[in-house]
Amino acid sequence: MSISRRHFLRNSIGLTSAGLVAPSLLLQHSEAFAGMLQNSVPRAANVGFKVVENNTAHAIIVTPENPSHVVQYAVQELQSHVLTATGVKLEIVSEKDVDTLGKTTLNRIYVGQSAASQNVGIRVDDLAPNSFRKKTIANAVFLIGKDDNGKPTEPATRSYAAHWKGFVIGAPPLDDAVSMGSLFAVYDWLEQQVGVKWLWPGEAGTFVPTSKVLLGGAIGDQTVVPSLIHSRPRINAWKGMDPNLKDHYIYDTCVWLRRQRFARGVSFEYGHAYTKYWDRFGATHPEYFALRPDGVRAPATKRSELVQMCVSTPALHQQIIEDWQIQRKNSSSLPWINGAENDKTDKDPSCTCPVCRAWDPPNAPLLKNQEERKAAIGDTSNVPMVSLSDRYAKFWLALQKEGEKHDPNATVIGYAYADYSQPPVATKLNDRIIIAIVAPGPFPLSKQEEADFKKLWDGWAATGARLYLRPNFFLTGYCMPYIFAREYGEIYKYAAAHNMIADDYDSLLSMWGVQGPNYYMMGRLNVDPSLNVDDVLKDYYAAFGPAATQVQKYFSYWESVTLKCDTDFRTRSHGGWGSVSMAGDEVFTPETFVKGKALLQDAKTAAAGNGEVSARLEYLDLWLQHADLCMQALAAFHAQRKNAALKSTFDQAKKAVDDFRETHANLIVNVGVLKQLEVWSGWRKAAELTG
Repeated sequence: MSISRRHFLRNSIGLTSAGLVAPSLLLQHSEAFAGMLQNSVPRAANVGFKVVENNTAHAIIVTPENPSHVVQYAVQELQSHVLTATGVKLEIVSEKDVDTLGKTTLNRIYVGQSAASQNVGIRVDDLAPNSFRKKTIANAVFLIGKDDNGKPTEPATRSYAAHWKGFVIGAPPLDDAVSMGSLFAVYDWLEQQVGVKWLWPGEAGTFVPTSKVLLGGAIGDQTVVPSLIHSRPRINAWKGMDPNLKDHYIYDTCVWLRRQRFARGVSFEYGHAYTKYWDRFGATHPEYFALRPDGVRAPATKRSELVQMCVSTPALHQQIIEDWQIQRKNSSSLPWINGAENDKTDKDPSCTCPVCRAWDPPNAPLLKNQEERKAAIGDTSNVPMVSLSDRYAKFWLALQKEGEKHDPNATVIGYAYADYSQPPVATKLNDRIIIAIVAPGPFPLSKQEEADFKKLWDGWAATGARLYLRPNFFLTGYCMPYIFAREYGEIYKYAAAHNMIADDYDSLLSMWGVQGPNYYMMGRLNVDPSLNVDDVLKDYYAAFGPAATQVQKYFSYWESVTLKCDTDFRTRSHGGWGSVSMAGDEVFTPETFVKGKALLQDAKTAAAGNGEVSARLEYLDLWLQHADLCMQALAAFHAQRKNAALKSTFDQAKKAVDDFRETHANLIVNVGVLKQLEVWSGWRKAAELTG
């Protein structure tokens, strides 16, 4: 048996009842790993039994007698991709019917746990969610995973708030909390044996090499366990998007995410924890809340959800554990104690009570901009403002200790955020504390910013806590060809190699035609974080066949333009979230679009006569046209603010954007987020955010 090198070190191991890897198993499995690699059989697409040869099927797809929704969807994916590759539609046969239908002489692709897979010794009950085992013998391959049945019409997360209609056997793509190991085994086989790539959602983004001969693969065993226990880019389909397109947009996006193996084996649906506490306890337990510099325990503004907590108060700890006990009864998928403090602005002070301040060590680092910070919260004392990371580390340990009275595996999840983003200097944690690292601001990062992130990550890892990446990377860029795939890949790989057990992105905005390399890097590293960044990019460009070199030059050019978005540009508004939509015309100038269009034309010329590649290039071209129109509108908006006589020019430019989006409604799929950015930028009215 071989175990996938890319997934083994963190996850091909036992889990505790809290859903975490048992530390005692790490050494045991690391020793086993070295021996197993000696027996590994290299994957090879050009060996094995015949699946298809010269338009003739030599194999069938075999399912269990009562296949789950996961397996039903998996065999559809398998059948359709093989059909595209070979022109042959493999027959799907229930295991119980193989003999009676006279199919015994055909080779077989088994999908899902069956009597046959059990007979050859394949078990999956000991695997973590979304894991699978693949076994290839002389006349069959077994693609057997850890599966749940799933719910056919109910998406699992609150982010997918839509009514699902007309999607046959649609549950596995929509519900990312359903374990779908057999589906992931099919995707692995399609990649290895067929050479499939999924660049973006939809037919144009699906690369399937044609083949007259398709083989089953080398004889051997393999076990693959996801490198992360939770991996998810959140999908936001905002107001302003055509309601008739929203369901299909979310569905297609979910299909792509599943193909890149994004799934939640353990749910990380943990937001800021105490947003309702003031409404619940403000009148009865004011001691739960931060003591402000003016001596009052209450929210500093009308936004009571931003009130900070008095985290040293034992009564607060007990209340949180009581809530956790209730939550565990009502939602078993959320097993951990939520220690994530409320969000805050500069006007929301952290607790100044003597006990909380005593939890801050004497050598706690000073926060920057002391005078401005103190003025914002009305603090006239001589007490310096320091990093609160040790304070919150002690808070999480206190919650864990209180939780252990009810469960010896009590685990706490918290955020490295705001005034407690830097690692603690005097407090050690343990592997039942999970910390979300809100990664650095938008790319491109300076060398110093990159070094600062690695130092921050290493510091939290050194506490003994487990970490998950909670970045805002993909919020940046508006609808421009804003390319940071290489930088992102290196940051991700660093985190993956240092105590990362999960990621959760805010958010996937789906600018596929202009930012495709960024998303492809995200997907490929989710499948295998050991991949070389340059190899991932080459793999993306290779899908453009005869135009691969030209497409590489095209995106490399836009990467060079993106690098001009320096730190000052990126931090002007919304922490970089809206900077490109507000001032992008400074960087994405008419001259850059002239150059970009010329490079894309070179690619079209190279692909002449290749219909499939030409369709992909047309997709990129339409997105580039859209980006150009948006920058023309932004520039016209800025011009008419300085000269009111130019308002008609702006009105025409804005209309050109809207007309293009209406004409290509199926292309510019996430119009909602674009319109919201344009509202923030000032050139669109909030009333246009309908839907």
